[in-house]
Amino acid sequence: MPSYADRIRRLLSDPEQLEQLYRQAVKKGETEAFAAAIHSLRAEMPDNLLLAAWHYRLAAEETPTRRGRLRSHWLWAILLSIPCGLVFWWLSGDYYVYERGWLPWLIFIWAPISAGFILVFLALAGQHRSRRLAIMMAGLAFVSAYAYFATRLIDSVVFRRQYVNLGAIHLILMAWAAVGFYVLTGQGDHESRFAFFIKSLEAVVMGGLFGAVVSIFSSISMGLFGALGIDLPDLLTRLFLAGGMGLIPVLAVAMVYDPLLAMREQNFRAGLSSFIATLLRIFVPLAIIVLLVYVGFIPFRFTAPFYEREMLVIYNVMLFAVIALLLGVTPVLPEVLSETSRRWLRRGEMLLALLAEIVSLHALAAIIFRTWWDGFTPNRVTVIGWNLVNIGLLGVLLYRQWKAGESRWLAETHRTFAQAAWPYLGLGLALLLGLPLVF
Repeated sequence: MPSYADRIRRLLSDPEQLEQLYRQAVKKGETEAFAAAIHSLRAEMPDNLLLAAWHYRLAAEETPTRRGRLRSHWLWAILLSIPCGLVFWWLSGDYYVYERGWLPWLIFIWAPISAGFILVFLALAGQHRSRRLAIMMAGLAFVSAYAYFATRLIDSVVFRRQYVNLGAIHLILMAWAAVGFYVLTGQGDHESRFAFFIKSLEAVVMGGLFGAVVSIFSSISMGLFGALGIDLPDLLTRLFLAGGMGLIPVLAVAMVYDPLLAMREQNFRAGLSSFIATLLRIFVPLAIIVLLVYVGFIPFRFTAPFYEREMLVIYNVMLFAVIALLLGVTPVLPEVLSETSRRWLRRGEMLLALLAEIVSLHALAAIIFRTWWDGFTPNRVTVIGWNLVNIGLLGVLLYRQWKAGESRWLAETHRTFAQAAWPYLGLGLALLLGLPLVF
C-alpha cells in the first residue's frame, strides 16, 4: 500500500480528493501519519501553496494532541525501563550462571527480555495489536526456553559450550525479528522493511551512547565512594552496572522511533539518522582502501586463514561489518542526497561489496577446508551457513545495482536488503533449533 506521502503527492492537483484522503486518515486513526507526510512534503516543496495551507492547518490542530501523546509516550518508556533494569539487576547475580561458569544467564537472554519490554512499550504507546503482541511474546519465550534447555541434548562438553555462545548471539536476532514482526504489521513493502532496518541501526547506536554514559557514571560514582573509603556491596555495584544497562533498551527505542507514525514516515532527514548516515559514509572510502590492501596481500598469504583460526574470525567479523556499513550508508529517502552524491555512493557501495565478496569467498574456502580436515562442529556449521547467506546477499546486491543503473539502484538496494531478512531469520532459527539435535 502506498504511503501517505506518495498518495498526497499524486493529489496535489486535486484539493477535493486530498480532503477525502485526510478524512479517511481521521477515521482510521492515522492523522499523525497524514500530518507527518504533509510536513515532510512541505519541506520538499516550500513553494506549493496547497501544501503550505495544509501544513499550517494541521500544525494548529495537532499541537495540543501531539504534546499529550508525547508525554504519554515518554511516561510509558520510563515506567517500563525501570522494571527492565530491575530484571537485569536480578539476573546479574553470581548464582544465575550456566554450568561450569560458562556464561551468565543475563548475557544469554538479555535480548529477549529487552524485546519483551519494548513490545509492551509499543503496545501501550499507541500500537494496539494484542493478538500480535501475544504471539510475539510467546515466540520469544519458546525460543529462549528451547535454547536454554536444548544444551542438555548435546553430549560433548566442548560442543555444548559452543552452542551456549551461539545461542546467545542468535537470540539477539530472534528478539530483533519479534520487534520487527510487530512494528511492521500492515507494512510489508520493501521500503518499510528497509526503513525498519535503519531505525534498528539508530536504536543500536543510541543504546551504545546510553551505555557509554551509564558506564562513565557508574565508574565515577564507585570511584567517589572508593575515595571516601566506602566499599559498595556487590548488590549495589550490580544495581549501578546491570540495572543501569537494563534501563537502556526501551529508552533507546523511544528516542529514535515514534510509535504513532508508519515506518516510512519516521524522521530520516535530521537528527541522529542524518548523523549516523553521514558518519558511516565517511568510512566507505577508508573501508575500500583497507580491503584493497587486504585483497592485494591474499595471494601472498593465501593459506593463512586455512590454518589460523584468529584470521578466519577476523574475516567473518569483517563480512558482517561491511554489510552493516552498506546498510547504514544507503539513504531511505533519495532526496536527502544530491544526484552527484548518489552516483558516487553507488560506485562506492559496488566496489566495497565486490571486495568483500572476494574476501568472503576466500574465507568460505578456508572454513570448508578446516571442516574437511577436522570435522564438523557447531561453530563451523554456523560460520559456513552465515558465509553462504552473506555471500549470496552481496552477489545479489552487486548484480541488481549494476543492472538497475543510476536511476533505480536505490530502490533495488532497498529491495535486496528487505528480501534478505527472510534467509537471515530462517538460518538463525534453523541454527538455534537444529544444532542441539545434530550434535
